[in-house]
Amino acid sequence: MNSKKTILKIENLNLFYNSKQILKDLNLDIIENSITAISGPSGIGKSSLLLILNQMIREFENASFSGKVYFSDNEKIIDVTNLSNKELPELRKKIVYVSQHPDILPFSISENLYFPLKLQKIKKSDANDLIVDVLRQVHLYDEVKDRLNDSAYLLSGGQQQRLILARALILKPKVLLLDEPTASLNEELSLKIENLILELKNDCTIVIISHFKSQILNLADSIFRI
Repeated sequence: MNSKKTILKIENLNLFYNSKQILKDLNLDIIENSITAISGPSGIGKSSLLLILNQMIREFENASFSGKVYFSDNEKIIDVTNLSNKELPELRKKIVYVSQHPDILPFSISENLYFPLKLQKIKKSDANDLIVDVLRQVHLYDEVKDRLNDSAYLLSGGQQQRLILARALILKPKVLLLDEPTASLNEELSLKIENLILELKNDCTIVIISHFKSQILNLADSIFRI
């Protein structure tokens, strides 16, 4: 079997919020189609590290960083820290961040999924098959197929979490950044999401933050402690 390649390479990364240093001289290789868990105590910069990987950190005025993040995309090596703001939407299609708080949009289930496609100028008529496919992928289609035009707010917590994952997956990202994906769920729903995450690594690379030690041990191919 061929050894898997590095999809993200972090070199000598330092992060500051104002004058306070959060990350120091951090180096990490993230392997393609693997699950890498980021662990460490609260407030140490785990979520900030994910935001650096797709450069959402630039939205924070008090944040500054040095170092490099290289993204291997179809045989091209991209230094994401060097991209212009104009290039960031394309990067964020390929490296997608999923917040620990399900950010459900005030639309129907189907409109929640169409929203990222709409931003990519994909016609509604061309989106229907993609929406069905991604709902099947997260094992949600059978539960919601008769109410796709109902408000997404009517979904249960576990269904909302799967909807958010579906919305992230509909653009077919190379890397999925998951920040505490089961924090608000009970044990049974958490297990469903964990099983789904294990399936997803066949299609993309996953970087996950979780405060559940058992979850990290169940899911991670490698653990990086900050």
